[in-house]
Amino acid sequence: MSENTTHLLSVKDLHTSFTTDHGEVQAVNGVSFNLDAGKVLGIVGESGSGKTTIGRSIIRLYNPTDGRITFNGKVISGALDRNTRSMLRSDMQMIFQDPIASINPRMTVREIIAEGLKIRGIKDEKYIDEKVYEVLDLVGLVREHADRYPHEFSGGMRQRVVIAIAMACNPRILICDEPTTALDVTIQAQILDLLKKLQAKYGLTVIYI
Repeated sequence: MSENTTHLLSVKDLHTSFTTDHGEVQAVNGVSFNLDAGKVLGIVGESGSGKTTIGRSIIRLYNPTDGRITFNGKVISGALDRNTRSMLRSDMQMIFQDPIASINPRMTVREIIAEGLKIRGIKDEKYIDEKVYEVLDLVGLVREHADRYPHEFSGGMRQRVVIAIAMACNPRILICDEPTTALDVTIQAQILDLLKKLQAKYGLTVIYI
């Protein structure tokens, strides 16, 4: 750990615990790292070691028990105001290992992507449609896919949809939680190659779990 204030993301002594019927379970115990803009970090460990919890704590799907998380110079590990939460929803996106579990099966791809944009305050329907087509093209899909439902896609295509949803928010950080685990080897390589190209093209900062 350095005291360099130019790091895009800084995690210092992160602890995350959960209360269960059997007492407190400590999922993350004292994790620290710095990550600069445009760089890639790999988090590796056995099943149950807390890797996913680290990612979810950073993006604030879980509330850290202790420690300090700083993003772009702003502390995000404590109580968050509405503006900071809105900023995090745009600047940090998480791609999960099970794409079908992370998207609403009752909505079309167009509706899912549009929902994320509307949460950010975008109301221009023409802009939203153009953005939907833009990000679908970005991940190797076509505009006709916009009106399909998640169950109509293969596993690899669903993961491309999830990546498109993330990219629609113009994120600065992608947290990829075992994004190819449920895919066969050939499709795994295609998804990793896609993520690599997006990282290079947009200067994304990426955390691979």
